[in-house]
Amino acid sequence: MRKCHPILFLLQACVLSLVLAGCLGGTSPPSRFYTLAPLETRGSQPAKEENALMALGPVTLPDYLNRRQIVTRSGQNELVIAEFDRWGGSLDDEITRALVANLSERLAPANISVFSWQTMPLGIMLASYRVPVGIFRFDGVPGESVVLSARWGVYAKKEPAEESLLVKEATITEKVDGKGYVELVAAMQRALDRLGKEMADSITARVARKTP
Repeated sequence: MRKCHPILFLLQACVLSLVLAGCLGGTSPPSRFYTLAPLETRGSQPAKEENALMALGPVTLPDYLNRRQIVTRSGQNELVIAEFDRWGGSLDDEITRALVANLSERLAPANISVFSWQTMPLGIMLASYRVPVGIFRFDGVPGESVVLSARWGVYAKKEPAEESLLVKEATITEKVDGKGYVELVAAMQRALDRLGKEMADSITARVARKTP
């Protein structure tokens, strides 16, 4: 019987491995990317004169959310990390941009200009107010609901230390109108919109009357 040379056998094995890897790799579904930032505002007029600058951030997340993959739940204590459904940017950036857009629109009539503390580091020195946001939970069950739990506060610049004007917590539940990630992200965006409205209402009541 003719014996296979060890080197030839090794080469054949390597070629077969590469072929199989290529075939298997070709069957992987493409990654899908999502954003929470709105595509456009509701059309309110911007403030003509900025009486106050407000820096939003930082937005802090629990460890289980600090990733690009979208996290959902399949049970009371079980988390599911999507492999191919991901955020277009880091989740804290997505939340920051969504809240800045939301608050900018709602606080424009009060002549308060809102910006991200990340995008304007020098602006923090000029900001009259700082608004940090802590996210405790922001996930959901596809086809059921999304839960957003957060704490946020408003701090006014005042020498030698900041003055705490208010600290609030909110838990928001939003129905998911489908079992896919598109519907899940849409529900998360609606939950953020509701949080932005709660924040804007409180800021208007507590802060706007303090602006000159």
